[in-house]
Amino acid sequence: MSTVPTSTLNDFIPTQRDLSDCISAVQKPGCGSESESDYHQMLVFAALIGGMALIAWRVVVGARKNRQEIDKPTTRTPQPQS
Repeated sequence: MSTVPTSTLNDFIPTQRDLSDCISAVQKPGCGSESESDYHQMLVFAALIGGMALIAWRVVVGARKNRQEIDKPTTRTPQPQS
């Protein structure tokens, strides 16, 4: 009995080898496909990096603003001496 699916909708699943042979942290020879990546994958990656950069920028701006508030000298009104 073969565990290789005969009809799939996913182009990234290899049809020549058993799927359990291809599960690994490093891609094994013969487990790839012709449609490994295209510009859509790069657009998603760019959007992800852009979003993370935006979040990091907002954290830095907020931290600097908070630090300025903490370091701001406070002016005290002199108390009358008796």
